[in-house]
Amino acid sequence: MKKLSYWFNILLILINSSFVYANSQDLVSRLNYQLQLTPQAVFSQIEVLLTNDEISSLEKAKLMTIQAEVSYIIDRPENIFRYSNAAINTGLLNDIWYTRALISQSRGYFQRGQFQEYFSTANLAVLKAEESNLLNYKIAALVERANAQIFLGEKDKATDDLIIAIKYLELFPENFDKAMALESYSYAQKSLSNIQTAIKYQHEAILIYEKIDSPHYLSIGYYNLARIYQMNEDWEAASQWMLKSYQQSLTDDNKLNQAFSLTRLSEYQNHLGNLKQAKKYLKKAIVAADASSSERVKITVRKNMANILFQNREFQACRDLLIESISFAEAFQMKQDEIELLDKLSQTYYQLGDFKNAYLSLQEASNH
Repeated sequence: MKKLSYWFNILLILINSSFVYANSQDLVSRLNYQLQLTPQAVFSQIEVLLTNDEISSLEKAKLMTIQAEVSYIIDRPENIFRYSNAAINTGLLNDIWYTRALISQSRGYFQRGQFQEYFSTANLAVLKAEESNLLNYKIAALVERANAQIFLGEKDKATDDLIIAIKYLELFPENFDKAMALESYSYAQKSLSNIQTAIKYQHEAILIYEKIDSPHYLSIGYYNLARIYQMNEDWEAASQWMLKSYQQSLTDDNKLNQAFSLTRLSEYQNHLGNLKQAKKYLKKAIVAADASSSERVKITVRKNMANILFQNREFQACRDLLIESISFAEAFQMKQDEIELLDKLSQTYYQLGDFKNAYLSLQEASNH
């Protein structure tokens, strides 16, 4: 949720997500409805469908494209690349499905913190959508490209893309797809420090999620709203919204969302001076993260625990946790997380008086 947390690429990517199969229209409707409530269940269903020998290669290519999209929702970047690459490599995707696969790949690069690749792939998706006159996918890709440009310091170009995107988004009907679009637009505005604009559009997304009554996305919506208040260091408001996020994640027993919400609750309680409560939340976050299917959240919660240990001068425990976290980040190619962890490990070694390892860790971070 890190970073988890932005969702625009799903915008209308799931609209027209049909594939040829027996009773295909009923199947697509059911999967799209389930996706609003239990995306993990959709992932599992598609896994089964992909083993069906009666499904054609073209149909499987489309299913794999959808599966890459679902993988973003459930925070599994390794599966984003697995399925989007497999779908593209079939050579069977038409312009619509190919554009969708490119958008999924851009999301994967975002989650890995590979921002130049994120921009390049999102830009390819924009160009492909324009070439094929696919307005819905162009808007989705524009917001992806805007977010990538923000990470690369091209804020003026990002703003230009967002102006075009919101022009069309405001015309969309009040439905699930619009909610996710508004959520991602809010994320971009937060990244540009346009806090009130970000709050406005995040609230609009939440209102739609409340009508749908989807615990999974309400948890995400409240989480992202809390993160906006965090930008203003309004720890009380951030804690209130993050607690609502956690409560929603308990409703559908979503370990991934529980882990993300708990780790942020811990961070906010630490800022409020409630160290005992902060540690309590983080211990629960690690348990939830390890019970989830996401490798990224395992890294995130340990990184946050290490930060709290460092702030409270528990340097030996911080060192041990950082070493464990770095092994996760390295194994799953989470480059940006690995750099941040190595930098923190260098600071921790320094505090422990181990200057040689402090230098080596800093050098390794620089080499990335």
